[in-house]
Amino acid sequence: MASLHPIEKNILSILYYHKGKWITDNELTKESNLSIDQIRRGIEWLKFKNFIAVEDGIEFEISLKESLLKNDNFLLPERKLVNCVKEGKSDIVDIIKSEAFKNNSKEVYSAIKFCKNNKWIDFKNNRISLLPGIEHLSNEEKFIDKLIRIGSSILSKLDESEISSFEILKKRPNFIDVKKINNKKYIISDLGVSFFKELSSRTELQRKLTAEHLIDGKWRDLEFEQIDVEAPLPLLAYGKKNPLIDFIDEVKEILIGMGFSEIDGNFAQSSFWNFDALFIPQDHSARDMQDTFYLKTIKNIDSPLPKDDVIKNVSSIHEQNWNYTWNIEESKPYVLRTHTTPVTIQYLAKEKPEQDKTFLVGRVFRNEKASFKHLVEFNQIEGIFTSKDANLRQLMGIQTEFYAKMGIKKIKFWPTFFPYTEPSLQSMIYNDKFDKWIELFGMGILRPEVTVPLGIKNPVLAWGGGFERLAMIRFNLDDIRELYYNNLAWLKGIPKCLL
Repeated sequence: MASLHPIEKNILSILYYHKGKWITDNELTKESNLSIDQIRRGIEWLKFKNFIAVEDGIEFEISLKESLLKNDNFLLPERKLVNCVKEGKSDIVDIIKSEAFKNNSKEVYSAIKFCKNNKWIDFKNNRISLLPGIEHLSNEEKFIDKLIRIGSSILSKLDESEISSFEILKKRPNFIDVKKINNKKYIISDLGVSFFKELSSRTELQRKLTAEHLIDGKWRDLEFEQIDVEAPLPLLAYGKKNPLIDFIDEVKEILIGMGFSEIDGNFAQSSFWNFDALFIPQDHSARDMQDTFYLKTIKNIDSPLPKDDVIKNVSSIHEQNWNYTWNIEESKPYVLRTHTTPVTIQYLAKEKPEQDKTFLVGRVFRNEKASFKHLVEFNQIEGIFTSKDANLRQLMGIQTEFYAKMGIKKIKFWPTFFPYTEPSLQSMIYNDKFDKWIELFGMGILRPEVTVPLGIKNPVLAWGGGFERLAMIRFNLDDIRELYYNNLAWLKGIPKCLL
């Protein structure tokens, strides 16, 4: 038979002597002299051993309105009416005009009603006379006095008279506050009763072996409590990474394993790198205030415009192909990057690699209304591959391998249009949950209008898209916002590794 911790013994003894009766947290705290944390810890141990039953209960705490507690001279209207008549004001008009009621006729007639219920007055011809027994407190007054004295009371602890008084006062405005309290209740089980009886018949067991026991040799005559080395430990709510961050790390490992290296850059970018360098005309709707977050200050922002020759090359490309006069002032405002490509294109413009494979996962910002498939701030993933012989078939192979490493086997590609790639493709994957094909990442070869002005000689294969869309598929979510709802049950329920 297992032994018990002193906290368990304390609680079980109280429940045993109240057997057949449910006991609340507050009652246990008062009778055991344990803290609420000790109570809850002991309850969990006893519950695990099936020595007790636990039930979620709801209680209602009753107290007086705070304004009444601050008023030392508070009286019920019926008592004020009695006092007015005692002072010689028996006419209803005089009572209404009295200092006690201050022309509040509604309060006076309410007081008359409750005085008649208490059999305190006789009311005829608009005159009031007192009856015997007015010196005795009404049940409502006694209940109010009790609440003033003890502060509050639990509804289930009231007797019939107090419940009747509570129901009456509850219907009267500005007297009573009622607060709902979730309160657990406990009762000893049959197994707990039999165990406690057996425990009570035992010789007192020692929990510790002291130096004195060893020196005096008393340890030979003592019985010690058992130590259950196989007792299961409670599951801990340990801290861990958000599942989305874990998934980002997993995807980064996949790309690094495929030979890609990671790059990073600033959230704030000049309009030149965010739009102009990517062959997006200056009158394009994506550059409107309603679609992009423009910054009011450029303090401590590092995303300078390139050298004059690059600016000249980009402006010439725009004017030749889009048939408008390019304005450098439109390239200077800073924005919160609307995609991660400005970081990638600056890397290419600076390094001008003959052959390279890089990727980037980072936050981007869109001035859009949040919905089940759109967010204002989200993560984007993109990658590039450049070499002398880079071609579209290689890009399709890279994407196929990337998806396969994440367990996605059904993949196809559709031709489409993107402003800075040509040709362009849309990757599609088959989602078994929805039984349909879903658009995922866009891809293509960067247009010469993007690469040539920046001095990039070799073809550049590019692909990318919203990372949260990929996460929705991984976690079987229907709404992209669920990734950020801080739903603890969901956050704790996602395994560390899903593959």
